[in-house]
Amino acid sequence: MITYLIEFALLHLLFYTVYKLMLSQETQLKFLRFFLLGSTCLALIVPFLEIPTSSQAVFVNLASSVYPAFEVSPVDSGSSSRSWIELTVLALSLFFTLKFISGIIQIVAYYNKSIEKNINGITVREIPKLETSFTFFRWIFIDSSHFENPEDIIQHELGHAKKLHTLDMVFYHLLTIPFWWLPSIWLMIKELKKVHEFEADEFALKVNDKTYAKTLVLCTLRAHGMNLASSFDDAPIFNRLNFMKKMKKKISIWKVASVTALVAISGAMFACEDELESEIKRIAEESNQQIDYSTDVKAALAELKKNNPGVEYAVVETSLENETSIEKLNSYDPGQIAKIFVTKEDDHKRVVMIISQDSDLFNKTVEVQQHDSYDDVFAIVEQAAAFPGGIDAFKQYLAENLNYPQVAQENKEEGRVFVEFIVEKDGSISDAHVVKGIGGACDKEAVRVLMNSPKWNPGEQSGRKVRQRLVQSIDFKLSS
Repeated sequence: MITYLIEFALLHLLFYTVYKLMLSQETQLKFLRFFLLGSTCLALIVPFLEIPTSSQAVFVNLASSVYPAFEVSPVDSGSSSRSWIELTVLALSLFFTLKFISGIIQIVAYYNKSIEKNINGITVREIPKLETSFTFFRWIFIDSSHFENPEDIIQHELGHAKKLHTLDMVFYHLLTIPFWWLPSIWLMIKELKKVHEFEADEFALKVNDKTYAKTLVLCTLRAHGMNLASSFDDAPIFNRLNFMKKMKKKISIWKVASVTALVAISGAMFACEDELESEIKRIAEESNQQIDYSTDVKAALAELKKNNPGVEYAVVETSLENETSIEKLNSYDPGQIAKIFVTKEDDHKRVVMIISQDSDLFNKTVEVQQHDSYDDVFAIVEQAAAFPGGIDAFKQYLAENLNYPQVAQENKEEGRVFVEFIVEKDGSISDAHVVKGIGGACDKEAVRVLMNSPKWNPGEQSGRKVRQRLVQSIDFKLSS
């Protein structure tokens, strides 16, 4: 939810800036009104345009040893109390809700005490001693005795009614309930009111252009303060007079083209954000792994997924130099290693294993030798790298330092994140990155907690400390 609000706010601010800099002085009223309403609707919709991604299996290069999965759930505080910031936001949203409802109630009250009257074929709601005029949908409220030329005022209000300006105002004021904190919402309401007044002026001028300007100057009425209604005195009078002088001027083609391009590009950037992130992640993973599995491996994986739809698999690759290691792998039962593929390559054998993520073997080190130099990153060693104090101490560290991101909880994001990292010869952690994740804050949190881990006991091969690559899986699970 937080991500959506941020994306909407950025888009809406951008669209308002484009309008103010490029369009606010133009006189093509239909285009201006369309832009103000359309850009807001676009800003509301675009953040929802996400393209989901999925993966069939985890591909772990160089047979990284996988540590036991760790599960993290939202912390239950035991109470439903909210922070003062949340309470403030809710209180102000409630205030604007009540203000909106009170405006509707006030207009209904005006209607109930008004008298229907026909003036020059136009039905109005006459209210004695009403010092201004305003329109709410088709209702025109006025005290005709208050104006020198009430016909001009009525034509202006009829313009509001025919063009359904009230619908625009209701839409925007409903938006102020959840988005009262966004300045561009209020600024666009101000700009939209100006456009409404200019459109109503244009409508009235077509009926009587001789007396309307005089009426406009004489009617320096006080503001009625009813935000949901359209009123004759909403826009500064001299601005409206100047606007009427240049009303025939057409908008520049280059402006229309530039604004259209800017809006399209901005919308596309936000809509494709998730797709771009997924593509970048996919390319990076392919670049790092450089794994080209054979047709047999792919077919076996597809068959396993078909026969066991609820099971996730990891495809693990390594190189082994002796028959003993191969025999040890073959000794595991099918419930631990689903498939093994061995290919002879020069002085070693290339081994590809398909392992169920739910098997015991997936959650512990496979103790087979690997042929590497001591400066390379090992995956499987004689003495594996270990967190000080062992697995239980490592779980305790994760429990105390791993948090379920609030934004992920609000967006209902859950699933398993796999983080690959290297334990250096001095025990420090480096190159922590997600090989499979659920995206967003959970992935970042998993990487953060591993990079901040205390120094480990490094792995050893033939009595010498070596660099070892490991994988930690973390389950982010929402409380049921």
